[in-house]
Amino acid sequence: MIATTVIGIAGALLGGWVASKVFHVTNIQGFFNISTWITAIMGAVVLLGAVKLVTGRGSAGSSPRRNARH
Repeated sequence: MIATTVIGIAGALLGGWVASKVFHVTNIQGFFNISTWITAIMGAVVLLGAVKLVTGRGSAGSSPRRNARH
């Protein structure tokens, strides 16, 4: 859970950086502005998805059970 949080925060920062470079956004408007939240969330989602693709790991609850016979 801590690793996912750190990756999400890094993704939010990455989203802000990409927005400034690609869309020429010079200033994110502030904490309560919707564009700031959308940028942060999209960056976090992209980075978390990339990490999941690279590592091949899903959430802890999604792994198949071994020896499912009872």
